[in-house]
Amino acid sequence: MFVLWKTTRAAQPKVPDSVDVLKVGKLVKQHWASIYFRGDKIGYTSLSIQQTNKKLLVNDITYMRLPVGGTEQEIYAQSIATINPDFSLESFNFELSGGDYITTASGKIERETLTVIVNTKERTDTLVFPVKGKIYPSSMVPYIVAAKGFEPGKQITIPGYDPFTLQSIAQNVTVVGKKRKHVLGKDYQLWHLKLEVMGLMTEMFVTDSGDIMIERSNMGFEIYREPQEKALAFEMSKAGKFDMLKGFAIPARWRCTVTPRKSRYAKFVLIGFKKEILEINDFNQKLFGDTLVVCADGFTPGNKPSPEDTAEQTFIQCHDRRIVTAAKKITKGESDTLGMLIKINDYLYRNMEKQYQTSIPSAVDILRKMKGDCNEHSTLFVALARALGIPARINVGLMYYAGSFGYHAWVQAYANGRWHTFDPTLGQHPADAAHIKLLSGNLEKQVQLLRLGQVGIDVLECKENCND
Repeated sequence: MFVLWKTTRAAQPKVPDSVDVLKVGKLVKQHWASIYFRGDKIGYTSLSIQQTNKKLLVNDITYMRLPVGGTEQEIYAQSIATINPDFSLESFNFELSGGDYITTASGKIERETLTVIVNTKERTDTLVFPVKGKIYPSSMVPYIVAAKGFEPGKQITIPGYDPFTLQSIAQNVTVVGKKRKHVLGKDYQLWHLKLEVMGLMTEMFVTDSGDIMIERSNMGFEIYREPQEKALAFEMSKAGKFDMLKGFAIPARWRCTVTPRKSRYAKFVLIGFKKEILEINDFNQKLFGDTLVVCADGFTPGNKPSPEDTAEQTFIQCHDRRIVTAAKKITKGESDTLGMLIKINDYLYRNMEKQYQTSIPSAVDILRKMKGDCNEHSTLFVALARALGIPARINVGLMYYAGSFGYHAWVQAYANGRWHTFDPTLGQHPADAAHIKLLSGNLEKQVQLLRLGQVGIDVLECKENCND
């Protein structure tokens, strides 16, 4: 998940205000690489390391163009980190820009505490995390392994922090061995490393000193080290042939006379799903082995809400006066809890511009711009519901559309003693039975869906009524 950055030229490195460029010091390393996706060149990445006194300043930039949902998205991410001599993190500045949606995060470690300041156009939040021991940025992982010494079969866990999902991570590295690879017009004997972070797998081929020459992800991305002029040489007006949404969709046949949007009952076979990392069973979903049964109206009222279902979170600012005011205005004249939720759902469906975004959704920013895809619709819905004291969650999972199941987000909220589903993007209450919830939660849960790997879905049955 990345953020759209509208530009007509190659992205240029930016130095945060807290960095004195006159004291940055000498350039130690600068590497450029081209990014490919399913054989198409889609962008570049750059890593520069500068020596400043006894610290290192690491500037990590990624720029890509990809088609997403039929529209071209420009993707830009940058991290500037101050690193100690042992490669541990001291501070960082991180930016993701998405057209009208801009998010930055800056963090600093002091006295076993990481303080992170998150900024969007509409709001600033300060988060404090306890830190036990040292943490290390992902860009330093191969250098840490090199410093510890390469040894085939060696496994290392390196603690880190992900500024994108705002959570601590474990970076699990395995040294596979040496392999011969052709890079930069030469043959190299490179160390083969496998990296696992939050269930996502990456393999790297690095030099004896830890410089990355080739990097591949299990999502189909490949990065090859190249000279700067070659890395930057690609047509900025093109975004590659492979649409991200279509490419990661799960093909399936809808063998029913009932259309997906009118289905209230459905039965599926889930093939290859890692059920141990998912939250499939719920008030409207029952899993029997590999067979999943969905009833849009719900089989049971479901478990009672938890305190998290009404809590304010970094990007769900339900206590913000603008969110509270909007929630009261949208539901004015309605005293029934379910009626309030229906009003919120209808309002967002009618008033939000349907537009694909590759951004971090923030409720107060969405309220101002009123545009986005399923993530923005669902984030704002949950914030508005919680502003009224109504428990609500974001569901992330799959929805059937035009021959395949694609990743989707919608909402479930608690009213009148039971859970109900809503899809504000489609204007549905309840969400139809062609929705398969895999997890409930925010951005970090959506990232986990990338762990699914090769899976399949077989549609067995669907009806317009759960009781037929």
